[in-house]
Amino acid sequence: MKTLVLSAHPDASSSMTIPFFERATSVVESVTWRSIESVYNEQLNVHREQDFLKPFNRIVFQFPMYWYSCPASLKQYIDDVFTRKFTISCKSLKNKELGLVVTTGNSARNFQAGSLEKFTFSELLRPFEAIANKIGMIYLRPLIVDQFQYKSVKEKQRLLVEYLQYLDTAFPFSLRNREVWLLKQFDLLESSLDTDTSEILRVIFNEISRRQDQLDDLKISIKEIRDQEE
Repeated sequence: MKTLVLSAHPDASSSMTIPFFERATSVVESVTWRSIESVYNEQLNVHREQDFLKPFNRIVFQFPMYWYSCPASLKQYIDDVFTRKFTISCKSLKNKELGLVVTTGNSARNFQAGSLEKFTFSELLRPFEAIANKIGMIYLRPLIVDQFQYKSVKEKQRLLVEYLQYLDTAFPFSLRNREVWLLKQFDLLESSLDTDTSEILRVIFNEISRRQDQLDDLKISIKEIRDQEE
């Protein structure tokens, strides 16, 4: 699977999240990072940009929430590149996946009915879901990154794993698919470690594999019980 991250940020040089996430994507071969602002700085060629999108299986819009929506550069990009001919007549993006990584300085707890912001992220981001539905893309559950500047080192480490899984794990984001992704990363990492660390990693690897097998057995048992009940 090939993933394209289209990052929109009007002031990327002052952003704390852009360097964090961009460095993370550099270690994953299947992920390409692209700044929308840089695309316009180099003068957007619509047909060339459309051809650039075609090989990717998953397209992720990444942006800070601006007045309950995306920055103007991303809206302009969608207007310019996602033309009716390209998306509807030619169905060039049909069956591809559309993901959103949204950063906000506010607490995610505020985005719910009866709280400070009153609306959920699902409600506020509905236009993107509508776009995906219209052009036949598979809309992924958005990844919300709130109050990055206040996160501890451990919280940022967990966020890094969650972010990379969001970009690189097969859909749907089930427990099994996330475990498969994690085991793959262990395999890639193991060859670069010393013997002692590699052995520890192998123990963890085997334990995850064992639990994955147990989960599969449990699912089979549950299915058999349900089939008997029916």
